[in-house]
Amino acid sequence: MNGQYSEKLSSGGDLVVTSKNWYIKYYFSGPDLRYNGTFVNVNGSEIDSYIRAWKNNFSKYLSLKKTIPSGGTFNTSGEMGMSIRIGWAEGVCLQSYHMPINSEAKLQQVIADYEYAKKRAIKLQEVLNSL
Repeated sequence: MNGQYSEKLSSGGDLVVTSKNWYIKYYFSGPDLRYNGTFVNVNGSEIDSYIRAWKNNFSKYLSLKKTIPSGGTFNTSGEMGMSIRIGWAEGVCLQSYHMPINSEAKLQQVIADYEYAKKRAIKLQEVLNSL
């Protein structure tokens, strides 16, 4: 059956499920109306890689936070195209400066949402394919 299911996730983004695939869709608005927003999709087939990347990048962020002098800024690339930032938009960002994760609680919420999305998408695809 053709159709699409969408559901908001507590850490941000929407779980989008079709009979053939699923993904988490994020929209980040620009700083003001002069700028277009940014769309980022995390494909279901890559969700485990993203979970690993969030964990590895967050560990690297914590290590860098101890190393970079207070008041300094630093930005580097992380796994899965994420960025790791010290200073402005500090934390592990999904892309560029968007969705900075800078605490263990925020990290666990994102990972929990990704794990939930995996389970939910499988169930929804079974329903969509049985209709």
